[in-house]
Amino acid sequence: MMANHTDLEINFTDERRDGYTVYQSGSHIRGNYIQVFVPHKPCFDTEGKRKLIVYLHGFALCLPQFYEAHLEELAKKGYYVFFPDFQKSDYPDSIEQRDLKASQKKRHLYFWYQMAIDTIRQRKTPSDDKFAQQTRKAREFCRIRVAPNEPSPIKCLAIALAIITIILIVRLVYIFAPEYRKNLVKLISTVGLSLLYSPIDWMESAVTLTSESWRILCEKNPELDGDFDFYVFGHSLGGLLALSWPYFVADFNRTKYNFLAKQILTADPAPSSLLGLPRIALFILRLFRSPFTSKPIEIKKTGAKLDIPVGILHGVDDTIVNPKTWVKGSLGSAKPNFDYIASTQKKIYFSLSEKQDHPPLIAFHNQAVTDTTYFDDALFKNFGGVKKQPNAYNSEYIWPGFEYVIKNQYDANDLLGHLPLKTIKITDNLPPKSSPLAWIIPLLSLLLLGGFSYWLWYRGLV
Repeated sequence: MMANHTDLEINFTDERRDGYTVYQSGSHIRGNYIQVFVPHKPCFDTEGKRKLIVYLHGFALCLPQFYEAHLEELAKKGYYVFFPDFQKSDYPDSIEQRDLKASQKKRHLYFWYQMAIDTIRQRKTPSDDKFAQQTRKAREFCRIRVAPNEPSPIKCLAIALAIITIILIVRLVYIFAPEYRKNLVKLISTVGLSLLYSPIDWMESAVTLTSESWRILCEKNPELDGDFDFYVFGHSLGGLLALSWPYFVADFNRTKYNFLAKQILTADPAPSSLLGLPRIALFILRLFRSPFTSKPIEIKKTGAKLDIPVGILHGVDDTIVNPKTWVKGSLGSAKPNFDYIASTQKKIYFSLSEKQDHPPLIAFHNQAVTDTTYFDDALFKNFGGVKKQPNAYNSEYIWPGFEYVIKNQYDANDLLGHLPLKTIKITDNLPPKSSPLAWIIPLLSLLLLGGFSYWLWYRGLV
């Protein structure tokens, strides 16, 4: 995706904060948005190397706000953190992320209907007066349709029709859950343009934005131009991209700097870019031949080049990416997804829920997320878990685990037994999932055995 854009030029604005400065360039809607957190007091290793981190977001979680508490924590510890939005999205570009809220005025179904009509009629400019709240997205959709080296008008029409279909199905299925329906439609529409591109394009975007941003920062600040250690962290789909970083980085990094990861840590990653979305949505996107479904990224392929220390932090009650998908074989698969990772230094950890606590701590998909208030809680109750602020999964599990890795205290595959656990529990074996109906089978067996014994006695056979 990025290779075809002519607007990759990095033009930073910056904002000084307590302990670090945020540099920002690009926009979400053009697919070139990035924030770089630069510490005022950098951390160096014994060889004088700086510590650089790329932080890859989950599907549609393109705002730094979703992870901002962790980004700030890392910057204040002296680490340079890159947060690229590798999807095209309609999020606001404000450098200040706190208190951002989704607009309530956007007419999403009408927008995509009008985009389909404009494509059919070959309009070269959108009718801005019809999209007062979505002007940027309308203009970008139009630009893509007419620009060379971008998805063709046919593909643009197909994506518009696919999104219209998905929105109509969501409205029908969730007719009795209006808040969830409304926010889910917003989320789908917000990242709709990104479905014109494949996850491989997203990967290129993440690598290119990170490497180019560092090159520009070094040009403006020559004291930065030196060796560094580089680490990758990712959540959900971003976790898959993190695990796939070694597979793609040599192809997409066009700078002189070495962005080969020293170690990789992920939270609730998906083993395939096709996992984690509703099956009906995937079916529709396949039906309309979306690049998102036609060119997936899968650990079965990219894991072959993953030969560094790797850690996967997973919640046992993750309903978006079931932890079984990593450690259990599946139909048509020769081995579990975790076994496709080439490294001999790898470990998957499972956090357990503490449902007796008040409030309960649930080891859900959004453990790494620190703030979901951009959308209504009704959405995130079913989209990985609601978070208003960091909790024990952040402070005792994900944050210290990643810092151990960055500081070279413990490798990503050697965190168990070293984490500062107080209120949660971590294991390296996926505990069996007890079914709420599990007691019925033994009971029925006992009743059948008793009935058969009575029949034998009644017939005088015993």
